[in-house]
Amino acid sequence: MKERNPFIISGYSGPEFFCDREKETLTLINNAANGVNTTLISIRRMGKSGLIWHTFDRLNRSGSHTCIYSDIYATQDLRDFTNKLGSAILRALPEKKPAGKKFMSLLKGLRPVFSYDALSGQPQVSFTFASEEQYEQSIESLFRFLDSQKQPVLLAIDEFQQISSYPEKNMEALLRSQIQTLENVNLIFSGSSHHLLSEIFSNGKRPFFASTQFLYLKEIERNIYKDFIKIHMTRNEIKIDDEALDYIMDFSRAHTFYTQSICNRLFASGLRRISIDAVIQVCNRLLEEYEQLFLQYRNLLTPVQWNILEAIAKEGRVYKPTAKVFLEKYKIGIPANIQRGLESLLKKEMIFRENDKNGAYYSVYDLFLSRWLENLE
Repeated sequence: MKERNPFIISGYSGPEFFCDREKETLTLINNAANGVNTTLISIRRMGKSGLIWHTFDRLNRSGSHTCIYSDIYATQDLRDFTNKLGSAILRALPEKKPAGKKFMSLLKGLRPVFSYDALSGQPQVSFTFASEEQYEQSIESLFRFLDSQKQPVLLAIDEFQQISSYPEKNMEALLRSQIQTLENVNLIFSGSSHHLLSEIFSNGKRPFFASTQFLYLKEIERNIYKDFIKIHMTRNEIKIDDEALDYIMDFSRAHTFYTQSICNRLFASGLRRISIDAVIQVCNRLLEEYEQLFLQYRNLLTPVQWNILEAIAKEGRVYKPTAKVFLEKYKIGIPANIQRGLESLLKKEMIFRENDKNGAYYSVYDLFLSRWLENLE
């Protein structure tokens, strides 16, 4: 019997459908066991959230920790943060269990509004206070509650860099003052902005300086990923050629979301044998489906920004964007204009800046967009 599509493109569906990340998982587990907070960094769609949920799955199976996940990407201020944290705790602690009952008792004292998320159907709470101080007191109450649990708590705050954009300028100091007193709670600060997270945790003038261990999430090793793909295809009586596997890895650059997307489509195609031609067709079809979205991007960018974006896509990685050879090859203007264009594209998250053994480089953030731009005349 054909199993469900094993190539998951959103959420977490258990260890069977999770590829590798053994070292990273063990690092998070060991840090949680030894009182070490972790800053987990990677560009988007590399699998940070999946890694966190995979770590939670391991800890839940062992019964060693209470695991809580809060994604604060959509938050804009202290109020939103408080609501997200309270809702995350509410979802993690079933009301019928002792810890859940105690938490409900705490919440009643804070007088929140209870509701259900319109998309997920999960319970959530909303606090409405008249002053900033009341929200600060609520955060303190929530952390104290977590610290009072019999079982150690691992709290993951995803897209943590978002707090740097809050109007409350004391947010880092507020959280640091609460977190540094915790004895029974460890945290994972996860995010996709290398620059912002490095500033928060590496700047000696910031409250969180040197308070965590850094963990950088890179691409999964290609041979490991190919074995994972082949195992699931074979299990479902699908033969995939080695050339096809190599093409998937090259086209997706082993970037988790894009690799999974291609394999998801191939699995869903119903083919009993997957050749390199079948993979090429699926990749081309994916780019065609996104084309209208990509064309809209041109309307959001200046001609210079668009030309820089296209040039970076055609190069794959650009180490010296203001170098004469790069400027002349793509005819994209003078170095000062290029620098302004790069800054704008970084802010719009159209490109990202990373490091490898050859130094710092720029790449297009959306790999499918990058592949589509490569084909432009």
